Amino acid sequence: MAGALAFAAATFFATAARADNRTPHGYQLFIERMDTGEYAAEPFTQDGKSLYWPGYKKLCAVLRDEHVSPHYGYVQIDVRTIEALWAVQQYLIRDGIDAPIVVHSGYRTPQTNAAIEGAARMSLHMWGKAVDFHVPGVSLDELAGICRACPISGGVGYYPEGWVHLDTGPRRFWVG
Repeated sequence: MAGALAFAAATFFATAARADNRTPHGYQLFIERMDTGEYAAEPFTQDGKSLYWPGYKKLCAVLRDEHVSPHYGYVQIDVRTIEALWAVQQYLIRDGIDAPIVVHSGYRTPQTNAAIEGAARMSLHMWGKAVDFHVPGVSLDELAGICRACPISGGVGYYPEGWVHLDTGPRRFWVG
């Protein structure tokens, strides 16, 4: 099942690279913060070429480090990371799953990162280039396969405890 899903996702992403395959939601990304319940359904671009600042800033606010003051925990998230999340969500929407990406961890300050047992010392979370998440109704195995098939993604980590890690660093895969 996961192999067939990964093939379907790879086919979708290859087709999306050649054509405008936006869903009726356009360039809107639906994210929800697991611990705070914050929610954003915002476009990060309106034309697929330039940033739409009001929506992008709201998405970045939800992806901030929630363990510190909003003043210190907010950072501009790497646009490629937001594009990768959007691409994964578009695939799911086309497959009939219209659910938010539930964020476990987005940007992390170095202090927050150091306090997390097992976190990489040079984690891409500290540069706004990584997100840990799950999607209600989607198995982690399926979600990891979709993320791996996404050409924008770099690292994909599968964590059986309840989330998938997606970043825009070098291509790699691991099980945590």
